[in-house]
Amino acid sequence: MSFQSIVICILGLGILAAVHEIGHFIVARLLKIKVYELSIFVGPKLFSWKRNDIEYYIRLIPLGAYVRFSDFDEETGELKDDNPENLINQARWKRLLVSLAGPFMNVVLGIVIFMICFSNFGFLSLRQGIIVPETQVAYTNIAVGDSIVSMNGRRVLSQMDLSYELDQVSSVEPIKLTMRSKETGKTYEAVLNPIISEQYMLGISHYAELDENDGWNVVSVDPQQNEGNPVLEPGDSVVKINGVAVSDPDIATVVSDSKGEPLEVEIFRKGEPMTVNMRATKIKTTNLRGIYLEDGEGFWECFRESVFFPISFVRISIDTLAQAFTGKVKAYEVVSGPVGIASVVSDVVDAPKVESSVKLETLLVLAGGISIGLAFTNMLPIPGLDGNAIVLTVVEMIRGKKLSRKTEQIINVIGFVMIILLVVFALVSDVIRLSR
Repeated sequence: MSFQSIVICILGLGILAAVHEIGHFIVARLLKIKVYELSIFVGPKLFSWKRNDIEYYIRLIPLGAYVRFSDFDEETGELKDDNPENLINQARWKRLLVSLAGPFMNVVLGIVIFMICFSNFGFLSLRQGIIVPETQVAYTNIAVGDSIVSMNGRRVLSQMDLSYELDQVSSVEPIKLTMRSKETGKTYEAVLNPIISEQYMLGISHYAELDENDGWNVVSVDPQQNEGNPVLEPGDSVVKINGVAVSDPDIATVVSDSKGEPLEVEIFRKGEPMTVNMRATKIKTTNLRGIYLEDGEGFWECFRESVFFPISFVRISIDTLAQAFTGKVKAYEVVSGPVGIASVVSDVVDAPKVESSVKLETLLVLAGGISIGLAFTNMLPIPGLDGNAIVLTVVEMIRGKKLSRKTEQIINVIGFVMIILLVVFALVSDVIRLSR
């Protein structure tokens, strides 16, 4: 993890957190609610000034920000909430709007970041592009320009939705699509039915580009490789198979025509050349789905994608959390903390042989996603987060009176414990992922 990637991560998270607090500040000022202090970032102050009885600070450490809505008693050092202009003494609807403002600003920021990203680097629409012969789409009545409305009964709002839904379905399962005709504007149903066949393969995944050895850099190995006794390892560079270079267009035929007979595979392992013998594995394959999307175009289509992308993000996050509770997804794969985020940013920033434009595009998508994630997380009904203040305010509206002081204290203690546990769990999750 480079110093550059750490700086980018810390500064990025600090800016996203600052925008969140500025949202609270702006709405409070619009509603004539007393604000005592706005601090951008935390720690020792770098600059400060005072205007309209509000203290403004720019601090050293870019790890967040905060707005102070209460005054301090100079003698006791305790907060004073007796001022009728203070947030705690305002009408419930005003307090509700102030609590909602932070997450709302993160959503707006996420949409703006996505718009900047999509307008500069492009995005995919939900319209069918070319129809490739022999694919599953080619055997339906789907026409070029027709738009995907839903898949297996679930509404598809963006490319993110489509990618997620496709990942949830086995390659051998049929897919039911609801399409909207470009020509008539009407919706219709189309079913993608896989054509299943058997094929002999090495049982590896590798990068598309050849490495420095003019070979395939192995990323992962199927446990069923070589009849359940894997020979190749992640990191190996496969150079030749039965004397034929992997760069040869006929290399796939060499493997498929082996019919399970021994193959002589020349590889580089940790820089050392060696030859291993193995058998290709017979696996079931299907023809391609054939869903090739057209590029999006125009301001309004870009705006639509930028708005629906966050909605898709939240939908998928909720669905993933539900899968974690049911055991379909490991819990540590769902929650990520600062260490995990820093690791992802580092993978992007420090990636070799990747153009700067590609890195920038990926970082923008990450920033937009994290901003939406902050909004989603802050809406959780956990004390210390905006979601808790929102729920308590709504409860007050329903009851017509505040909760007792003792009840609030109990809720705050429980919330503090929950936040500590969540932070520890996020840290442990990051460590587990990094160690795998």
